[in-house]
Amino acid sequence: MSFQTGLQPLWLLLLPAPPLDITLSNVKDVYASTISQVLQKAAETSASSSTATILDVALPCPKVSTSKTHHYAYTQNLLRQMYSLVCLQCTEHSIDVRYCNDVDVRVLLFQSPDPARSETSPGSVENSPFVGPMVTLQRLASCARPWQRLCAMNDDGGEVLLQNFLRLRNPSLEDVRDTIVIERFLPERSPHVSSSDRTRTGIDNGKPRACHDSVAVGGTFDHLHIGHKLLLSMTALVTSPVIPPGSTQRRSITVGITGDRLLENKKYREHLQEWRQRQSAVQAFLSAFLVLDAPPQRISTDNSDDRKGTQERAVKDFWSSGLTIEYVEIFDAFGPTITDESITALVLSRETRAGGQTVNEKRAEKGWPALDIFEVDVLDASENDASSEEAHDFRNKISSTQIRRRLGDRSGTADQGQSSDADVV
Repeated sequence: MSFQTGLQPLWLLLLPAPPLDITLSNVKDVYASTISQVLQKAAETSASSSTATILDVALPCPKVSTSKTHHYAYTQNLLRQMYSLVCLQCTEHSIDVRYCNDVDVRVLLFQSPDPARSETSPGSVENSPFVGPMVTLQRLASCARPWQRLCAMNDDGGEVLLQNFLRLRNPSLEDVRDTIVIERFLPERSPHVSSSDRTRTGIDNGKPRACHDSVAVGGTFDHLHIGHKLLLSMTALVTSPVIPPGSTQRRSITVGITGDRLLENKKYREHLQEWRQRQSAVQAFLSAFLVLDAPPQRISTDNSDDRKGTQERAVKDFWSSGLTIEYVEIFDAFGPTITDESITALVLSRETRAGGQTVNEKRAEKGWPALDIFEVDVLDASENDASSEEAHDFRNKISSTQIRRRLGDRSGTADQGQSSDADVV
């Protein structure tokens, strides 16, 4: 996304419910044609506007979190396969930062409609804020996020969803047809699941796991890619949902972001983003995933005058929903997980599992309770029977090192440092 120079175009793609069995092959059968068409069109807009188009992809999730539990395995698998599909389509159609036609895709989840409840009356949204990570279709439709283009599948399920979305638009907003371009995309073939099948909950992917009031995640987050987005999305999803009105309970997400000083020997370091850029990208993504409307109250502390990097920088966002997100500069593999006893859960990629074990060993030495570890599976094209070349291109898209290399190829400044990234997820 390094070629951004101005206000980014903002699109919304509405997708019907996923197939019963969430595999990459099944997700591809249902969504690939539509996502491919929308991505190509968005990439054309990115290239012509010299700034990456933001594409919010919204689909219903049958497994809804409660205040106590979360269907982690199901939701993680659904998001993983959706982001894998996006990556495959971008690879196939040469949509990439190298060609200045990148698309900033963000997969959003909303609650599957409850047949027992009517969700057809516009303007009757409850007074609580438009906060995620999972909202109802009515809240999605009624929010004031300024989408310029609304895309939908041109089949029975897609049309029903589109019409419900339009009917639920808040009448206090301007007429959607005057402010949003609506476009339908015809699937190349009919999906293998019917509209009625899509509304069923399908196979149970693991038992619900407890949600947490204080969750941590860490990484370098250089040139934010879909692997990072999956990691951050799952961090938000294991955090306890919105607290009841009047409650004094607070919820927090702590994001540890590697300090610049530790990255001096990275490969293609001339294209490495500074801490502030990486922090801003993570902040923008989490804000878009969690809150549909108003910005947070924000307190920033930037100790950038400390050139030796011994004093961490931090940014805190305070949301009206009772959620605090703190972005902290870290200088080791542990960060706040061994200095803040109140943190109770850690989200990490499966390949960094050993790091989670080490954190808990350090906490045990202090007599602190162990963190509940949530692992995020690595994105992988092999489930799609991809060729070795396709799998290589896929991996390159979820590697910050390779993104920096491609930026260097584009500018002719691909100078290598000594080490590669350790935070590829």
